[in-house]
Amino acid sequence: MTSMPTWAVWALAFGTPVLAFAGGAIGQVITWQGTRDLEHRSKREEVMRVLRWAAELGIAAEEPRARLGRSELEALLDSELLDEEERDFVQAALEATLAGPVQQIERAGENVRAVVSTGPAAEQGIPSKAAAHAEEGGS
Repeated sequence: MTSMPTWAVWALAFGTPVLAFAGGAIGQVITWQGTRDLEHRSKREEVMRVLRWAAELGIAAEEPRARLGRSELEALLDSELLDEEERDFVQAALEATLAGPVQQIERAGENVRAVVSTGPAAEQGIPSKAAAHAEEGGS
């Protein structure tokens, strides 16, 4: 029968579980990094998908659709989902969607009267309280 030195017995008895634990821990770290990278890539793809959708809406001929697109771009710009490089893409898309209306205002000259309408009442053509009062013939 062959006998092993005492130090070798102790090294095998305690070294094997320690090495197994270290291997498992290293495997977990590698898996965690891969999952984090995959999550980052998925988030970026979704942001770019929303950016493309909002930019297409932002240049639509119909004003309600264009307004929705610009609102989505502004919301995306304010969100926590964006990295700095993605923020540049959204800012560029927002500037491009606003270029047409800005050029129309500049072409109109100094006699421009800009009207900002927000909310559901503006989209449905509901008159203001003053207009409703005038229609009723009130004083």
